[in-house]
Amino acid sequence: MQWLSVCSLLVLLSVSARSQAQNQICTIFTETKEDGFKALALVGLAQNLPDSTLGDMVPLIAEALAMGVKCCSDTPPEDCNRDAADLFQSAVCSSETLVEKNNLKQCCEKTVAERTHCFVDHKAKIPRELSLTAELPAADQCEDFKKDHKAFVGRFIFKFSKEAEAQTCFDTKKATFQHAVKKRVTELKALCIVHRKYGDRVVKAKKLVQYSQKIPQASFQEMGGIVDKIVETVAPCCSGEMVTCMKERKSLMDEVCANESVLSRAAGLAACCKEDAMDRGSCVEAMKPDPKPDGLSEHHDVHADVAAVCQTFTKNPEVAMGKLIYEISVRHPESSQQVILRFAKDAEQAFLQCCDMEDHAECVKTALAGSDVDKMITDETDYYKKMCAVEAEMGDDNFEKSMMVYYTRIMPQASFDQLHMVSETVHDVLHSCCKDEPGHFVLPCAEEKLTNAIDATCNDYDPSSINPRIAHCCNQSYSMRRSCILAIQPDTEFTPPELDANNFHMCPELCTKNSKELLLAGKKLLYGLVRHKTTITEEQLKTISTNYYTLKEKCCAAEDKAACFTEEAPKLVSESAELLKV
Repeated sequence: MQWLSVCSLLVLLSVSARSQAQNQICTIFTETKEDGFKALALVGLAQNLPDSTLGDMVPLIAEALAMGVKCCSDTPPEDCNRDAADLFQSAVCSSETLVEKNNLKQCCEKTVAERTHCFVDHKAKIPRELSLTAELPAADQCEDFKKDHKAFVGRFIFKFSKEAEAQTCFDTKKATFQHAVKKRVTELKALCIVHRKYGDRVVKAKKLVQYSQKIPQASFQEMGGIVDKIVETVAPCCSGEMVTCMKERKSLMDEVCANESVLSRAAGLAACCKEDAMDRGSCVEAMKPDPKPDGLSEHHDVHADVAAVCQTFTKNPEVAMGKLIYEISVRHPESSQQVILRFAKDAEQAFLQCCDMEDHAECVKTALAGSDVDKMITDETDYYKKMCAVEAEMGDDNFEKSMMVYYTRIMPQASFDQLHMVSETVHDVLHSCCKDEPGHFVLPCAEEKLTNAIDATCNDYDPSSINPRIAHCCNQSYSMRRSCILAIQPDTEFTPPELDANNFHMCPELCTKNSKELLLAGKKLLYGLVRHKTTITEEQLKTISTNYYTLKEKCCAAEDKAACFTEEAPKLVSESAELLKV
């Protein structure tokens, strides 16, 4: 799966900041080996040169490979000590054709340091919603792969590198690959959104929960060192600096995998450290939690030594809160990051309020009387288990429609496309988490993915253009965003549009739609109805929907379908409008 490892890193691949290490080229070439090195060169070129063809890039890839071989020889050229980003940019700028075709003249005229920033900015502005040309039939693709699998994969990487999402790639026999890449790209984008919105502190807290759950055998001091180094990689990776990101991530894994003390106690981590350099990071990300240390208590009692906690909190709040998060996380791998961070937020407020008081223990006890992390984990797990039961009972399409109704009620100002995406995402998350992580780990799976979806929505759209309630939730603390949105009631202040035939989309074309198109038509109907009356009852929705599908069946069976729809659709609109007056 080396190619998957390369492609899964695409969100992080750009150009990089400086390193003091000598002969970077040989280091990268040795770690990635020939095929991986060529793949990375191809990715870097394809992402930065959107208007160039694969043929344009082949000579540069050949040059990169030749440089890799020379730099690993007994007498490496002096250029091997130059920064890899500098070499990459120099190679591109040496080709007038590539520079002109990809509008890089302004960047290539800059000094080295300014040129790097210019390349990163240029890449960030490249549209990623590019459509691919039609693929060959599956049988022909397989034949091409058999003839020259390296050339075939090279063409695929070239196309994939220009895409924002995996779903536009490889339309045949791609489900497993597509799911894995899309999942990883979504996770990486989500982390960058969190970093941009909330900064290092929240990223550090998230990673402390995540890795304390995965590696509970590591001490708080060991885990703190690992997490600090992870956080250091986030800024360059999220800014789109390829080599810096890769070097820092590799350096992190090298350091972690060299810690024999931790590896001797952490079986999962030790197994990942045996993987190739390109696969170790993704292995750790996908790693299941290791067994808890022997003798670890089932629950962490936050009140057990409040005096010591307050003493630390007064001197160094970050250490005190980190220790609390660590102690809860190693005991609760079944929890989501967000639940633990919600409790930590309550605890921090209690410490701020109480630690300067003489009777701080009693004060903290009173302040946290309504916050029990074990109960919070149990309640949230039960919530998602119930959602899984509902999803299983309703079936895919009906559950997605119910989510369309729910989210249209609370933000009727949003466009159909926005709410269609939201309802589809919520369905996909619940479907995958209920299937892949039944019972014990459904909470961390579902809440993490739903929070990522909320973060992306708040980032991609101006929440104030939807309504003040959504804007308020988007500006809440990281751990509170989802629970804030769930608390929103139907928007009764929204001025509803009139109900008319456009809400029902009834015409002969309805008779030839496939199942996916029928689902879309059904969601459009619900969107129109709920926007007309955000407090519409389930009974009213059921009645109108039943009448809609009854009319569809009647007119689709009629000899003159168009005449039937023309005559019957206005009646349905009138009857529905009358029903909704109640």
